[in-house]
Amino acid sequence: VIPPGETAKTLSQAELCLRQMAVLGITRSDRLIALGGGVVGDIAGFCAHTYQRGIPVVQVPTTLVAQVDSAYGGKTGVDLPEGKNYVGAFHLPSVVITDVSTLGTLPPEELTAGMAEVIKTALLVGGNLWQEVLKLQPGEITSREDLIYACVRYKCRIVAQDERDTGLRAVLNFGHTVGHAIEAATGYSRYRHGEAVALGLLAALRLSDAPELRQTVRNWNETHGLPVRLDPSIAVDSVLQAVQFDKKKTAKGVGFVLLSEPGEPATDCILPVERVKESIEELTL
Repeated sequence: VIPPGETAKTLSQAELCLRQMAVLGITRSDRLIALGGGVVGDIAGFCAHTYQRGIPVVQVPTTLVAQVDSAYGGKTGVDLPEGKNYVGAFHLPSVVITDVSTLGTLPPEELTAGMAEVIKTALLVGGNLWQEVLKLQPGEITSREDLIYACVRYKCRIVAQDERDTGLRAVLNFGHTVGHAIEAATGYSRYRHGEAVALGLLAALRLSDAPELRQTVRNWNETHGLPVRLDPSIAVDSVLQAVQFDKKKTAKGVGFVLLSEPGEPATDCILPVERVKESIEELTL
């Protein structure tokens, strides 16, 4: 059992897990089961990848964020103070078992946070999924296995074409560049991952020059209880600095995922720092 929340996603926590696995006598013929949310899945996958040079991991996601996104695709790891997911490895699960009924046990705020990944996926897919997600009422997602499964199918289709995140898979980072920066700038303790992504989506849509779509998403966020404003006590420059530590940064700079119409994302968009700052400043208004 590990502590809840992103602050537990550390090298020291991973070491505790690995040492306990050793004490328990886990062997290379065993497998590790991750029962919980995204943090549990990320740490378990990382430990499974590194323990005795690799054992299988089974993901059993119990939060909405994990059920629609993080349990699939094999991205595992922990955070550093300098950046989110800076230490990790690709380690695909041998199986993912998703029981949507577990969402009924979530605290309301955890379910709400997961809705950010639902609207993100709907924006990337467009079409019918976008229209269906737009019509969702607060709390309705717990009875919509069809929508959760549609999100999963999309992510798995992308991952199957780009397992190691060298091209197409970058679309899944939509909203996460600024979102991860907000998490890092606030010590992973002010916002849940989904809440930070909700703000990151608004920044990305500002950068995409899509004011009407941004307003639609902003209204949807408000309806579902997701944040639409950055806490004014958080310095814009601290978030901007954290953007520069995005783990996908290359020699060209930080590449953003932009989207002006649902279903039409563009990746690896290098933008002037001034524009990025403006998109973060807008979150404080």
